[in-house]
Amino acid sequence: MISKHRLKILIGFALVYIVIPVTSNFFALLFANYTSPQFLPKNYIQIFDGIRMAEDFLLTFISWAPFPIISAIITFYCYPIIRSFKNPSTYRDKSELVKNRILNSPFVISLLGMIGWEISTALSILRIYFIFPNLSEQTLILLFFIFAYWGFFVFAFSFFTIEYLNRIFIIPEFFPDGGLGKYANKARFSIIAKHILLWISASLFPSLLLLFGLMNRSELNIYDMFHIFETDVLFQLAFVLLILSLLITYVLAKSIHNPLRKMESATFKIKDQKFDTRVIIHSSDELGVLGDAINEMTKGLEEKEKIKDTFGRIVDPRIRDYLLANDQMLGGKTVEATILFSDLRDFTKLSEKRTPTQVLHILNRYFQEMSNAVETHGGFINKFIGDAILAIFGTPMPLEEPEDTAIITARTMAQNLISLNKEFESEGLPTLRMGIGIHVGQVLAGNIGSVSRMEYTVIGDTVNIASRVEGLCKGTGKDLLITEACYLRLSEKTKGFFQYLGEYELKGRNSKEKLYF
Repeated sequence: MISKHRLKILIGFALVYIVIPVTSNFFALLFANYTSPQFLPKNYIQIFDGIRMAEDFLLTFISWAPFPIISAIITFYCYPIIRSFKNPSTYRDKSELVKNRILNSPFVISLLGMIGWEISTALSILRIYFIFPNLSEQTLILLFFIFAYWGFFVFAFSFFTIEYLNRIFIIPEFFPDGGLGKYANKARFSIIAKHILLWISASLFPSLLLLFGLMNRSELNIYDMFHIFETDVLFQLAFVLLILSLLITYVLAKSIHNPLRKMESATFKIKDQKFDTRVIIHSSDELGVLGDAINEMTKGLEEKEKIKDTFGRIVDPRIRDYLLANDQMLGGKTVEATILFSDLRDFTKLSEKRTPTQVLHILNRYFQEMSNAVETHGGFINKFIGDAILAIFGTPMPLEEPEDTAIITARTMAQNLISLNKEFESEGLPTLRMGIGIHVGQVLAGNIGSVSRMEYTVIGDTVNIASRVEGLCKGTGKDLLITEACYLRLSEKTKGFFQYLGEYELKGRNSKEKLYF
């Protein structure tokens, strides 16, 4: 049994791709044939009576032949859309071809319908010429334009109706999350073009039909049209009003089109994070309200971006993005991570001899170089603790070889410190020495604190061990120490750079830890 949702889509398909294209041509043909006596002079009606009496099979055939051909082309054009609907397994995975054809279908189907109509009209007029060779060229041309104009009406009716139904039934199903913007340059039929099309079908077309009807009832020849416009004030006024209506239509279209283009341009700039963009408001209608909303949204985004940027300076930008992408709840989860802990040696004595401003200047330059080393290799600095650094590898962003990465980072930190010390020496500042301890193990990673104030960090015995191992660097005279747990996880190549140092009792712990340097 077909569900209501699927039945709705099926009805939409039938209306858009079958009912509207067929009925628009059928009713246009019906109106053209049965209302022609109201719009054509009597001598033209006699021509139609003669055509009917001739009962020419070829004329009938060529009048109708283009429509099955056009219908077949429309079916071929719409086949990928119909196929995607019939195959539920791939229903949500629509190809780009299908999406493009859906958006282009109002214009393409309407254009094909008009082409079929015009071809039928041209072939019919050509056949009439062979049946009645005495007809003048002016008569044939006039007949062609009168009926060809109905073809344009078919295009206008089909386009607006199919586009409306397409928006209701088809587009929401194939574009549930939007995303039509990237097809805009391919499928766009501008607002100005739509308004001009509306003016032709709603103003010009009825006015011409009314003109032909009035002239027919007055038994005036259509060729007297120019004379009528020269002498009849009423027709002159009608012509002026028709031109004014075109001008009004164009101005109205531009008054909608131009603000929308400016808003479109503004949204693309905002998308590129140019939050100083503003839309200039020129009206108090719906477009003005929309423009104000865009400006208010931009201000909000600008403020949020400043907050995000400031947040990224306080914590690692990757952690910032991780936190923003997840629910902020207190608690965490147990994960395995590699912890790098570094600390400056004898920095307390150095601080006693300098002002706080000088100390802060030295520390900031040191932290900058160490941060560059950690972030370059994919780790992140969880926090600065006085002159110490706590860096984490393997969580929350996974790394293939976090232990090796931590070792490489430690070496880069040492190299950066050597370069920094050279700068300090040239500036008359004291040089720095640091120790690094690395350990691997289970940690609890998550948000700690209170409901109103929390921070992302890692806690656990692994962090404490890394800190205690770093504390042994000064006593052993080594700049880098790693635990056996870390050593065993290193690649064979990296292991070759280390030597066994011995077992050491860590401060605050009863058990001993095997260390490597």
